[in-house]
Amino acid sequence: MTKLLGYLKNSVKAVNNRVIILDLGVTLGLLVVLRFTTRLDYPSIALVILATVVALNLDKLPRVYVEKTHRLMITSLLTTGRGLKASEIKLLGLALKIAETLVLLLSLFTVLYTTILGLNTTLLIATCLAIALLVVILLLPRILIYSWTSERKTSIEVELPYLAILLRVVSAMNIPIYDVLSLIENSTALQASAREVKFARKIAMATRVSLLGALDNVFSHHPSEKVVNYLRRLIIAASTYGDLASVSEKIFDTFYNLFESKISGLVGNFTIIVGTSLFVYLFLPVIIAAVAPVMGGSLLLVLGVSLSIQVFVFFVLYAMIMSLYPTSLVVKPSSRLRVVSIATIVLTLSILLYNLFSTLTNSMPLSENTVFTLIPLITAPALVLSELEYRRVALYDSFVRVASEALSLAAATGENPASSLERSASRYGRRIVRFTRTITTGYVSEKLRKAIVARSPSLFHAAFIETLVNILRLGATPEMLRLFTSSFERLNTLVSRVRGFAKSLEAVMTGLVAVVGGFLTYINRVFETILSLIQSAKTSISIPLSIPFTYDPRIYSLLFNLSILSLLFISLFIGYIRGGSYTYSFRTFIVMLIVYMVSKSFMAIIIP
Repeated sequence: MTKLLGYLKNSVKAVNNRVIILDLGVTLGLLVVLRFTTRLDYPSIALVILATVVALNLDKLPRVYVEKTHRLMITSLLTTGRGLKASEIKLLGLALKIAETLVLLLSLFTVLYTTILGLNTTLLIATCLAIALLVVILLLPRILIYSWTSERKTSIEVELPYLAILLRVVSAMNIPIYDVLSLIENSTALQASAREVKFARKIAMATRVSLLGALDNVFSHHPSEKVVNYLRRLIIAASTYGDLASVSEKIFDTFYNLFESKISGLVGNFTIIVGTSLFVYLFLPVIIAAVAPVMGGSLLLVLGVSLSIQVFVFFVLYAMIMSLYPTSLVVKPSSRLRVVSIATIVLTLSILLYNLFSTLTNSMPLSENTVFTLIPLITAPALVLSELEYRRVALYDSFVRVASEALSLAAATGENPASSLERSASRYGRRIVRFTRTITTGYVSEKLRKAIVARSPSLFHAAFIETLVNILRLGATPEMLRLFTSSFERLNTLVSRVRGFAKSLEAVMTGLVAVVGGFLTYINRVFETILSLIQSAKTSISIPLSIPFTYDPRIYSLLFNLSILSLLFISLFIGYIRGGSYTYSFRTFIVMLIVYMVSKSFMAIIIP
């Protein structure tokens, strides 16, 4: 039987090789014939060859594509955790056949039209688009696998510190590992971890193995090395020794150190972020203001160099901050806030770009007072929405502090944790009292519990509340409370570093904006005075003055709008550090804009 299967496999390979050789032979023969017997140009010859290849494989390619996609989805299932259904694969095969037919018809029609009437750009573009569609459909399964693998790896690694805390806390009760897995599977905060357990349960039911065995198999093929190296070790320890405490303790320390190193990297790059921002967004306008009138630089050169440098540096700094910022601390904005924020940024950029290019073309740019009036009015709705949503962060941060203090006291005194929470909350205001009572009275309701966790502004807060609720449900022991508070207090220290970093960066930039605004007003007045002196000297004597001085007042209109654009760029990445999203940048933008306006107005008043 084995020899027969090997013979069939070799026969199929031989047939496939003969088909490939035949296709290549036909294609090369057609190339020779077309090149020496017709006057077709090379693009037309390429299209004819492509049409021939597609026609020869019109039925075979979709069939092979469907078969290989089926095998690919099966072999990559443990890596991706998901796959395409049979009906979806059939639809892809149908789409491939339609794309093949479209490429064949467009290629032949384009060649025929070009031969008779000449080149038609529209037809050629349509043919290229059809070819691109065909290539995308062919590559789509592997693109999906890459995307699913990357998404699975990223989502689970974000949750690992909080999953380690949950395992560390519940291990103090010595509850069975299957009950621990059930907690993870029903988690609302740790959604990626819950998907892993649900996926392992499906495999266990399909292959008739234990859940621990299926989970070990899932983790051994996981795209994340952290899962393979650490969580798999936890499953092995649980299935072999039944002891989670020692392993979960080591795993928590490992993930905490990784989390700490990421935040240390963000805070450690403070000098790079501030220094680059100072030079590009604040000192560059000052240098241009001082040098351009004397050097006689053109307005177009000033605008092109300044704008390109600012945009390039913005994307570099924003990408660096995104790579270092912990995803679990991102404050999730609502869809309404996202829409309003995008509209605000687009309108602000439109005003500034209109002013820049209208100044360059001697049109009618908006005055400084108009810009100072319009931009705050445009930004006001986004500012109000973002600050209202960001207030939730302050509420949840306060609750984290209250719960940590109360549960630490309960662990030491043996008091009921819920009573200790409610008593401690009374010192922090009515909002904290209402929120605490919602948790202490509603944790027995699964629906309410999930709703509270789902409304949390970030994964950090959601994991804290869900772990707290699990402790209350399981019956909090002093050891569980101690482990819970000590774990989250360590993480909260790192969170406070990020919050403090955003405030420091905002304060530094706001102070420097005041200096730059005043200096630009001062240097403008200086050059206006020099110009008036030169003009009076030229009119009072008969011999013209030969002074290498070229002053164009429009350059300060350009620099004014470029400075406002700089404030927008600075506020965007400060907003990302503040809340993990550009939607929380409008407070910083308005504050810096007001400081800039006051500085310019004050300097204009004191300079005669």
